[in-house]
Amino acid sequence: MTTHFISHLRRPIGVLAGFSLVVGMFVISPGATTAQTADPAPDYLPSFDACPAVIPAVIPPAGFRDVSSRHPNVGDIDCIAYYGITQGTSRTTYGPGDPVIREHMALFLTRLARLVGIDLPSSGATPFTDIGHLSQESQDAISQIFQLRITIGRTTTTYAPAGEVTRGEMALFLVRLMNLMDPVVDGRDAHGYVPDDVDDNRGRFDIESPYRDLGSLFVETFDAITHLYELGVGSGTSSTTYGADDDMTRAAMAEFMAGILDHSNLRPAGTMVQVTPATGLDNFDITMMISFRDSRFNPVEGWPVDWFYTGDEDGGLVRGGCDEDLILPNSADCIWDEDRDDETDRDGNIFEDRIEAIPGADMTFYAWVGLRDGDEFKDTVEYSQALARSTKGPDSIRVTPDDRDIPPTAFKMDEMDESYIVDLDIDSIEFTIQLLDDRDMPLEMEGIEIEVQVDTEEILLYANRVNSDQEPAPESERLTGDDEYEETLVTDNDGEAVFELEGPRRDHRRDTVTFDPDCQDCESVTYEVFWSEGDPVLVTARPQFELFLRKPRNNRISVPVEYGLYDQYGDAVSSTTAARTGRTGTTLKGLLTYELYRVVADGTITDTNVGDLDADPPGTMRFSRGRFTASVSEDLPTVPADDQGFLVVLKPTIFSDSNSTTSGTVGTLDTDEVRYAEDHVVVWIVEEATRAEDKVACTLSGGIADVEYPTLAVYPDRNEFRTCFTLWGYDGNDDRFFIGDEEVGINAFEERLAQDTTTLADLTISLYSSRRSGLSVFKLP
Repeated sequence: MTTHFISHLRRPIGVLAGFSLVVGMFVISPGATTAQTADPAPDYLPSFDACPAVIPAVIPPAGFRDVSSRHPNVGDIDCIAYYGITQGTSRTTYGPGDPVIREHMALFLTRLARLVGIDLPSSGATPFTDIGHLSQESQDAISQIFQLRITIGRTTTTYAPAGEVTRGEMALFLVRLMNLMDPVVDGRDAHGYVPDDVDDNRGRFDIESPYRDLGSLFVETFDAITHLYELGVGSGTSSTTYGADDDMTRAAMAEFMAGILDHSNLRPAGTMVQVTPATGLDNFDITMMISFRDSRFNPVEGWPVDWFYTGDEDGGLVRGGCDEDLILPNSADCIWDEDRDDETDRDGNIFEDRIEAIPGADMTFYAWVGLRDGDEFKDTVEYSQALARSTKGPDSIRVTPDDRDIPPTAFKMDEMDESYIVDLDIDSIEFTIQLLDDRDMPLEMEGIEIEVQVDTEEILLYANRVNSDQEPAPESERLTGDDEYEETLVTDNDGEAVFELEGPRRDHRRDTVTFDPDCQDCESVTYEVFWSEGDPVLVTARPQFELFLRKPRNNRISVPVEYGLYDQYGDAVSSTTAARTGRTGTTLKGLLTYELYRVVADGTITDTNVGDLDADPPGTMRFSRGRFTASVSEDLPTVPADDQGFLVVLKPTIFSDSNSTTSGTVGTLDTDEVRYAEDHVVVWIVEEATRAEDKVACTLSGGIADVEYPTLAVYPDRNEFRTCFTLWGYDGNDDRFFIGDEEVGINAFEERLAQDTTTLADLTISLYSSRRSGLSVFKLP
């Protein structure tokens, strides 16, 4: 049995390209290279390999003792030896560092030409007077490349067979030869190219050169070097130099010739399956090529070949026979039947391009020739095997502005969208974009492009306006001067990218910034930024206290309530003067009511007590140092042991009013009253966990319909998290955290808890109580 498993490229393909000029004999000035791109990429790479690196090897080692297994061109040397292009400098040596002489170059070129399908003319007379002493084989080879116009000689009458071939001459030889061959194709779809394809670019790609040492070359040589690099054939002497006047070594010659073979229809003897691309994201399109060649590498037309593919994670179908359950839909079966199997075309190939990768999975492809009479695939037959690997791409992105530019306390112009007011004094806003997987966890994936589009328009912003409901509502007035621009970001190794939005120098402006990732399932994220130089005015009040309370032993709860005041920019407001509220003749006040709820064993929320604060005057919050504060005190009622716990629902009202009294202000909105906070806030009365059997699950029903009850919360600053009415402690040292079957670190554990504030399925963790009384393993429902 022979198994061929494609694992990696035989050699690195160059990432640099060249700049194409009109062929001629004009000299290019050194200044012509100054505008070239520093790191262009080749655009005409072959789809498949003539010498694929597979396990076990199809291309046997050449066995040259002077070419180690770690030599950068060992795969190229083995390749051209396999196809008979070289026989080495002896039976055991290749001479990788030796220069190529022109006599040998002629032999290499004619052997290469036969392999890539070029018809060689019969040998004939040449004008060269210095080749008569050579062997007949060498004289014939020189004659043939002369007739094909691959060479014109060193002069009109000399060939200089002992002369050393420069890298510039090699480029000319190979380009002229390649333009005589037919590249591998599937109907109209090209899987290989020749230099004429690069020359006929028609503006589809940027044809640029990384090399800075081509300035004094003739145009034909310049173009030859350029085209070879666009084709991914060979490389330079460095990332920025080609070394056209340097001698061509035998190792470099092998690299260039092996690169040409990839573009041709030459393939190894027997059956070979290859796929392209072999790696990608999500359900990328795969093209499969099956080749069948005889022992002399000639294409065999009309040869029936069976093929199929599987998503079995173990590679599939090499443990004996077929498992039909592992054969993926839309692939062929694994019964060899020449009446039903695909047949090779006149080039000895079978192509299939209607294959879609399985997102996040490996697909193994098989091609084999079996015995007749419908024998099944078994591990005793000869087959070829290739692998296509899909990486699960991002599912979404998270965009986070620097909290020094847009603080977490910043006022949102639109509660449904990310819309903020930013002080004109800030020079710029830095946004961090993070890729997320399908569990909303950070995904470390490099190279994902994110298109950023910024649409701008001039505006006037009135930050102290009040809407018809007497609520803070900054308004904008559109002026003229629309503009837009785009920028492309690329994620780093951490799956992050950073975008800096430059602020306006003086005028108010609204920027609509859209982040659009290049991933299949991702949706764009939009931020709206209103740049304003308006004076800071109070627009919101936000809670600054803990949203859980440990159940006291004396059964009396005391909830310290604190609200901070913030302006439209998210900065703290430290006074209640008219200059800060934006409303002359008003007084800023705070009132608070609360309701205490009991949660019984079946999860039903039942109110047990409703009342105002025991304060003087009743319900008044105190203002000091930019904070409104109050305290809720209440004795908890005695409840059955199987009841789950208590909830305190706080109802603050912080408002500015011209009335001198507070009577009726909580339930009645005056025409000149503006409210800054009246969202309900839930405080959980919780117990510390002491064992894994403590209650964690709860299904809440009843109570106040418009109040949300987050059943899960994390407090990483104290290494604690809450599940309903149970508070758990952890330290991250000895604890082990699992999401499903995946073990994660403490940071991922905390982030997952923080993001999923309602439910969390399939999370297994090692739990400590907050008293650190013992370790137990517990699985949340």
